[in-house]
Amino acid sequence: MLAGGIVEAGAGAAGAIIAYVAVSGGLRGSRLFRVEGPASQPAVHELPPATTIDLGHFDKEARETLEPALQAIQSRGGKGAVTSPAPAWICSHVRAHLKASEGIDVE
Repeated sequence: MLAGGIVEAGAGAAGAIIAYVAVSGGLRGSRLFRVEGPASQPAVHELPPATTIDLGHFDKEARETLEPALQAIQSRGGKGAVTSPAPAWICSHVRAHLKASEGIDVE
């Protein structure tokens, strides 16, 4: 996992997640994925080849993407915060996506 954030569910609002994961393809090159959506069922999308890895941009985009979920929790009186998601959990979604969509197993 290169970058990401999660707003945990709270105060009757669903949590949200966004993260970026690089998967090494060995001689075939690396691939970059974006994991995003409700924390209960995030979607995985592959980014186009040759996407520039800009961690500052990824962090900014994560904050902007998670802000509505954070505000929703706070508007209900909850104490929401953006934290770092567990890399193993995020990577498990990318592995499951690759297995289901391409039939490949990655470590």
